[in-house]
Amino acid sequence: MKNSKRMGFRILALIIPILVFFSSCNEEQLEENTKLIGPEAETIDELTVSEFFDWKTTNEITVNIEGLTVDVGVNQKLTLLTSEGTEIFGGSHKMHEDFEMTFDLPSSVDVIVMKYGGTEKSSEVNNNVASFNFELERDADEEVVEFAELSAE
Repeated sequence: MKNSKRMGFRILALIIPILVFFSSCNEEQLEENTKLIGPEAETIDELTVSEFFDWKTTNEITVNIEGLTVDVGVNQKLTLLTSEGTEIFGGSHKMHEDFEMTFDLPSSVDVIVMKYGGTEKSSEVNNNVASFNFELERDADEEVVEFAELSAE
């Protein structure tokens, strides 16, 4: 009696998932009163788009980095990022070498960030070009320390 009950449960355990699977795969017909809003177009050639619509979603942006004029022997990781933090380039770069590379980036990118070692700089994209150099900007209001003259008195 126990074996027959177990066998019955096993058969039900197999039949129920099969019934659920096959009953859920029925293709439902769309109702005829369901229509698209606006004029119906049969092909993509029949679509009308405003003359002011810009189909281009990317721009070719060139990044220029002016190397130092003197070979200082520094070779560190160069990382280029968008302002949102998306990495677009990463590699080793010698500080005295110039760098130029063109990237195909989303049209929304208007600032490029350069990280070189511990230095981080930002540059706005102007005319599809972002330019950097390795010169450090210093504050003009630095304190001037004057030393008293050494005199033999």
